[in-house]
Amino acid sequence: MSRKEDILEAARILFNEKGTQSSTTNHIAKAMNISPGNLHYHYKNREEIVRLLYIQMRKETTPTADKIPKDLASLRKHEKLVIKIRWEYRFFFKEMLSLFARDAELEELYIKDNIAHRRRIRQVLNNLIVGEELTISDEEDIDFLVDSISFAWQFYGSLLHTIGQELDTTTVYNVTKYTNTAMRPYLTKKEE
Repeated sequence: MSRKEDILEAARILFNEKGTQSSTTNHIAKAMNISPGNLHYHYKNREEIVRLLYIQMRKETTPTADKIPKDLASLRKHEKLVIKIRWEYRFFFKEMLSLFARDAELEELYIKDNIAHRRRIRQVLNNLIVGEELTISDEEDIDFLVDSISFAWQFYGSLLHTIGQELDTTTVYNVTKYTNTAMRPYLTKKEE
């Protein structure tokens, strides 16, 4: 790994353990046993590091057009991969709105990506409809289902936090239950 990659990895670990508010570039440098000046040679500030970590996560979780799930089996496989990666970057979803308040560039990037992600969810649902694994014809219902899935995946950790539960390596996988439950009324007989 290069020094720049090492800094990103150290920051990711520190952000997950202590949060971004409590983890300055000085803390990151200290965790790596390098000088703050050495860190700043590579990265301007904490916001740049967070932004690059977000971009890294997005690349790891965003399927190419030919890899968008076409059936329930491939969707379930993709969900497991996304959960694993999102756990590695869990600080981002825990602090997402406050990160946006500190970095308008990150917010703009996320909004753009989220709109594209919403289109991918819609494509997955269309694939399941074409493959006769879902039966849903009302466009508004499809949009609500897309949004329900988006809500669950973006804010699941926040929901747990607000009801006094912890997000951990076990509970993180329960987000798929929300997706499954939202889709259940539309599953065809062969998938029930």
